[in-house]
Amino acid sequence: MAVKNNPKTAQESLDIRLGNDCKFPINGNFQTIKGLEVLLQDIQTLLLTMPGERVGRPDWGCGLKALVWENIDDAAVKGTGIIKESLDKFEPRIIVSGVQSAINRNTDLISFIIRFSIKSTDTSINLVFPFRTTGQISST
Repeated sequence: MAVKNNPKTAQESLDIRLGNDCKFPINGNFQTIKGLEVLLQDIQTLLLTMPGERVGRPDWGCGLKALVWENIDDAAVKGTGIIKESLDKFEPRIIVSGVQSAINRNTDLISFIIRFSIKSTDTSINLVFPFRTTGQISST
C-alpha cells in the first residue's frame, strides 16, 4: 500500500522549489532563509558581482558596478540592458519581463525596477534595485 504525501500549501511548495541557503551577510551566526528570500538574495548577489570576481566562473556576474563613474543618464540606460542580459543568462528560475530605470537627480540614485515571474509558479514579482552613481561631475 502506497503512502500519500500530505498536500503542500502554495508557500511550502514555493519554498521547496526555490530551496534554502544561508542568509548574507553572516554576522557572527548562521541564519537560514528559504523560498522567495533565497531567490531575491541570489539576484542581488548576481547584480553586485562583477564578471571575474567569482572563482571558477569568470563569466558569472553583472558588470553593473562598472557604471558607477558613468554619467547618470548613460548608467540608467546601460544598466537596464546589463541587468536584463545577466538575469536572462544566469538566473534560470525566472523569466524577466522588463527592466526600467528611474533617476533621482538630487541623490544620484538610479532605481532599477525589475519585473519577472518565477518559472515554477508563474508568480509575478517587482523588484526595485537601488544603484548610486558618482559620475555626475559638478561644474561648481
